[in-house]
Amino acid sequence: MLFPYKYVPHKMEMMQEFIDFIFYEVWCKASSLQYGADIFEKEGKPWKQIMEELFRLDAAGKMKDVGAAAFFYNDVNQIFNEFKILTAKEIECYKTIHKINNSIKDVCKKTCTQPPSKYCDLLATKEKLNELLKDFFSKLYSSGFFHLKLVKDAFESTLSEYYTDFVRTNNEDICPFCGLQPLDGEFDPTREAFDHYLPKSLYPFNSVNLQNLAPSCNKCNSGNKKDKDTVFNQDGSNRKAFYPFSTEQYKANIDITITEKKWYKMTPDCLMLNLSSDGYEEEVNTWIDLFRIDQRFAAHCCGKRGEINWLNRIFTESTNYQKTPKEVLRNELEYLSSDLLSDANFLKKPFLEACEQAGLFNEDQLPPSMAPSEKMGKF
Repeated sequence: MLFPYKYVPHKMEMMQEFIDFIFYEVWCKASSLQYGADIFEKEGKPWKQIMEELFRLDAAGKMKDVGAAAFFYNDVNQIFNEFKILTAKEIECYKTIHKINNSIKDVCKKTCTQPPSKYCDLLATKEKLNELLKDFFSKLYSSGFFHLKLVKDAFESTLSEYYTDFVRTNNEDICPFCGLQPLDGEFDPTREAFDHYLPKSLYPFNSVNLQNLAPSCNKCNSGNKKDKDTVFNQDGSNRKAFYPFSTEQYKANIDITITEKKWYKMTPDCLMLNLSSDGYEEEVNTWIDLFRIDQRFAAHCCGKRGEINWLNRIFTESTNYQKTPKEVLRNELEYLSSDLLSDANFLKKPFLEACEQAGLFNEDQLPPSMAPSEKMGKF
């Protein structure tokens, strides 16, 4: 990531609190409980209130009319029945997986006692339970359950309200995973999707954990990351990843070398990009793999918003203000250093530095075709 988000505590943390309660106090204690609304009672929490309404819908024969309610109600009940026949040792195994899979920061830093578990890692002898868990947790976030009026009233908040509060605090207005695309802000009528950093299709128990939900642009979320495994390489080895809400300070360094001087006709194979961050080498490699960052950065540098506009600005300023290209470049680089997150300046700066290193701005070396007067163009 170019920069981490600041975590924003919010009422919608109740999503995970509710699911944690169901897991530990209902499912894991199923052998000693009689299923009913009363087992969801917890002082100061609306869990029983929500379940009583679901029981009423079921008793009235109206559950089928509310798909999201039926999904939640039926799955919670079926999983309860499967937990009822587990041994104490088997329950402890599921508890361990639940705890680790929700320790998102430690999972990203590889500081857990064991790596996180995917659905395929659950107890092999409990195939029916595992299928039920996968159905429940892979669909829970998108099922619409937390958008039901009975849930919104109980929580006194919504995910949309959380997003608004989130971007009030995290107001850079750009995607931190790529820095190339804007994010919907506080006053936009729409909002960006939350990326499940540990994909909900792969990992159980954390699909509504706010620490696992990080807004990202569509190109990062749906176009590149998709359901890629965040913390395992393709060979099955565990790897570190940037934690989206890290409080640690790190700097992403981008170095560019021009390998072929096709001025104004750059293609990605004309560039060599090196991405690094001191002390975070493994995280950088994961970042590149998940979001194809190196390819996207090179493509941006070679597009019209990149090379053409960036070079035009230097040569236009040089002509308009009767300065040498290098004089303009010095001023431009100073400005870019002061605001690296705007307009992909974090890429523009190393690109222009690479052009200088390749000799582009040496006036005595400029070919006639690169004379500023011939390089005027529309911004």
